[in-house]
Amino acid sequence: MSVQLAEITSSEPFPGLPTRPEPEALGCARGSPVFSGRPGGLAVRSDGAVLLSLPSTRAVWRVDRGWAHSVSEIEVEEARDGLGRSLVAPTGLSTGPDGTLYVADVAGHRIWAISPGGSWLLVAGSVCGYGDGPSGEARFRRPTDVTIGPDGTLYVADSGNHCIRTISPGGVVATLAGSIFDFGDGRGADGRFRQPLALDVDAAGNCYVADTGNNAIRRVAPDGEVTTVVGSPQGGDADGVGMEVGLRWPTGIAIGHGGELWVADYGNRAVRRIERNGATTTALRFEGRRWPVCPALTPEGELIVAIEVISGKTRPLSRLISIQAAR
Repeated sequence: MSVQLAEITSSEPFPGLPTRPEPEALGCARGSPVFSGRPGGLAVRSDGAVLLSLPSTRAVWRVDRGWAHSVSEIEVEEARDGLGRSLVAPTGLSTGPDGTLYVADVAGHRIWAISPGGSWLLVAGSVCGYGDGPSGEARFRRPTDVTIGPDGTLYVADSGNHCIRTISPGGVVATLAGSIFDFGDGRGADGRFRQPLALDVDAAGNCYVADTGNNAIRRVAPDGEVTTVVGSPQGGDADGVGMEVGLRWPTGIAIGHGGELWVADYGNRAVRRIERNGATTTALRFEGRRWPVCPALTPEGELIVAIEVISGKTRPLSRLISIQAAR
């Protein structure tokens, strides 16, 4: 596969969020933005706009090519629902068909929604813990990613509870798979994860999970049956098929338009492509102090990857790159 890289070049405030001049400390030159802090989550809207979350700065940026360069940060004091509860650290992002943005709040242990007009809604979660049930009573422990299924169900990577959770359109939280900190295939609680950090769902309702602590990619069927697609707990750095594939701390996953999986293999500084039969190839490898964190696909099939960059003794920075030949 021929891969061409390009940097995404400009940003636009997210609708309904407070806007202020771009901080000089971010080191953003016009046409080549650098974001302060490590990437948390990435999503692409139906209109092609890219949304990037930065948990350390409590921000979500909207990025468009060809727009005026500006930034909009979501501050804890400003981003509150009607009861005064606030967003703490945005990580995983997902956009619904109506333009609603869903946000996993890793430090607040909640899932939020932002309407296209900028209104806030607490979807589910209360205090840190574990518990299924109605949205206001359910508990999560460090949810790191959220995605929306074809029927409107939300899927949550509940990393601290080592589970995959669902939130029905009616607001009821249930555990789809997972239980204790372990590795193993099986249905429901018999399927074991170790700190799953990211997930995506296909049109048939199959959930694909970056099982980060197990160095593996897992598949959760709609009935909760967990199977291993590639990788194994011992980890490594190798292409191949199935469990012979070596991954090291995969942190992000996206399903391509042809059913292939794109994985941010963070520990190996690589972006992997996994075919439906489990055959895995390395699409891109970074050099130096750059690590891929999370991928996302545009409606046209272009792959966007948020990468972490460390330069000198500064805090981590984020950049966005595009892989032009993602099909």
